Amino acid sequence: MISSPIPSCTEAIEMISKLPKEVFEKSTRTATKKLLASIGLVTIGTYLVYALPWYLLPIGWIFMGTACCGLFSVGYACGNDLFFKNKFVNYVVGTICMLPLMYPLAYWKKRIEKKATAGRDFVREIASGNFWFLSSLLQWLSLNFSFNFSKSMMVSVSFLYVFIALFFPIMTYSMGVWGLFKYYLMPLFVYHFWMSTFLKASSLSSVASTPTFFALPRWVQYLTQDFNIGVTLTHMSQNLGVPSYKWKDAYNLLKKEYENITELSFASLLTNLPPVVQHVEPKNSTLSVELDEKKQNTASLFDPATHPFGLLKVDPSKPFYERINWNVAIFLCGTPVLALYGMLTTPFVTKTYITAFLAYYIAGMGITAGYHRLFSHRSYKASLPVRIVLMLMGTSTFEGSVFEWCQDHRAHHRFTDTDKDPYNVKKGLFYSHMGWMLFKRIPGDADISDLQADPLLRFQHKYFIPMAFSLGWFVPMFICGLGWGDWRGGFFIAGVASKVLMMQCTFCINSLAHYLGEATYTDQRSPRDSFITSLVTFGEGYHNFHHEFPYDYRNGIHMSAYDPGKWLISFLSWFGFAYELKRFPSELFAKGKIQMQEKNIKKLRDQLYWGKPLDQLPKFTRLQVKEKCQKEKKQLLIIEDVIYDMSEFASKHPGGKQLIDDYIGKDATKAFNGTVYNHSFAARNYLDLYRVALLSQE
Repeated sequence: MISSPIPSCTEAIEMISKLPKEVFEKSTRTATKKLLASIGLVTIGTYLVYALPWYLLPIGWIFMGTACCGLFSVGYACGNDLFFKNKFVNYVVGTICMLPLMYPLAYWKKRIEKKATAGRDFVREIASGNFWFLSSLLQWLSLNFSFNFSKSMMVSVSFLYVFIALFFPIMTYSMGVWGLFKYYLMPLFVYHFWMSTFLKASSLSSVASTPTFFALPRWVQYLTQDFNIGVTLTHMSQNLGVPSYKWKDAYNLLKKEYENITELSFASLLTNLPPVVQHVEPKNSTLSVELDEKKQNTASLFDPATHPFGLLKVDPSKPFYERINWNVAIFLCGTPVLALYGMLTTPFVTKTYITAFLAYYIAGMGITAGYHRLFSHRSYKASLPVRIVLMLMGTSTFEGSVFEWCQDHRAHHRFTDTDKDPYNVKKGLFYSHMGWMLFKRIPGDADISDLQADPLLRFQHKYFIPMAFSLGWFVPMFICGLGWGDWRGGFFIAGVASKVLMMQCTFCINSLAHYLGEATYTDQRSPRDSFITSLVTFGEGYHNFHHEFPYDYRNGIHMSAYDPGKWLISFLSWFGFAYELKRFPSELFAKGKIQMQEKNIKKLRDQLYWGKPLDQLPKFTRLQVKEKCQKEKKQLLIIEDVIYDMSEFASKHPGGKQLIDDYIGKDATKAFNGTVYNHSFAARNYLDLYRVALLSQE
């Protein structure tokens, strides 16, 4: 038994060549069975699409689209003469199998013209990047619309164009646009998703140091005719001659004979990205990329060690469309349209809308009490059942795993209102609301090692996408469907619409809560306290308090403050499910309020005219005051060592002008402070408008 790794192409070919001869033998009988099986499975998928109710159509589309991959597997093998014994039969069968998938058969033959290299390099680059799910569609576009075909491809392309010219008009005329969409386009999209997955598998297997295969679910392997095995096997063997219906047999023999055969899970295939690659034209393979050893020292845009969540740092000089995070953008912009369509076309069912409200509220509480206060700020501790439930509640929101959410949120608190704040409100209200998610970026600069040590959260991060769709959309749909037969309302209203509303409400924590309300405890940063925002954001609207006292388990500290997260945590603590609830000392709240009140009073005071400032007034002696009154006929009087000019006010004095005249040139302090009349604040403030000098004691 060979135990050493076999990284090189030569060794891999030698390893395949040592397999028994039976593996390389073609069988017309087996080939015919596989062909009929693929056609039959596509037919079954078509029937499912026809027979299933609208709310189960995705099941039919998935089945039919996946079965189309099996049809491709047959065509691909025929193109490489690895199906029937007769080459002409291979060509005819391969052409027929490829026509409904809209591929020219000649592209998949062993010997490819160099003119196709550029298009393939582009597809390989996409398949090995963050947009791998688009690689199959882009490959299809490059095949059919490059209009730079070699002579060997012209016949295949001609067959394809004739098919397209006949098929689409006939299909549209006979079944309508909806029929074309239902029976052809949607299954085709599913097919391209799987083909993009296989292209990505080829990228990942090509850069591995050992032969790497991917284990897909058994039903997928069956429907696709084991194409997940064929992707790696074809790359390893360089088309040595293993027929497609013996790919699985060859793989099983290799696993028995050689130890260094790596098998990765389907989840790894979907979540992993290969290293930076270069375009090296393989000798005979059409689904491979090779490691760029010359560029090992070049800075990579994606470093798994630094950016564990697959967020890409993109050069701002790149075109606009390359900087968009298409996964998130399509989801955030598409789900509101889907929700609106469902609400406008689905009959109103009271129970369904009640379920939608409950789903909306449960998801929101998963963010506030779970993601936010428990996991991000560690405001309290919770028992394992509570942690699991809150994690599941938060998962249903589609707002990312706990790792992703908390890393950005901790960075937000650390760098509030700066360029390192992931949702910096100073970049605009829309940006802080949801614009920050629409573009590629690196994760927030924060430590989440405590969260990464939790196996529960590692499990959620690994399987977040299927968990989110199951809990967010399909659980409400099944509740409404099985409970009172409203499958459509369960999907569109209780599933999609409730999560769209919930997301927009929680997004307001990053936008409105930094824009609307009062700076109760500090105005050093943008967060604000607002009862209105709190109603929208499940109690997170007292945001100025939260940023000033972040690990307090409360957000609204007063009994009247709307803060359901605080109430839930407190309720759980009564039974011991939540414990070690953290609070800041209450005197800090009072100090912060007093400091802000003093600051606000000063702002208001500075907006008013209080008379000419004392330090800007000239100084007169008593003798000078008397001389100005006698010689210059000034109407000056002295109160508390401040000299006032009563020329304009004397006639307006409520007590009469004579009282003012009696004190011209004299000190009227005692009379002003009570000997004659103890004047009010208003009188004193009014008097200050007429001060002209200070009394000198010289």
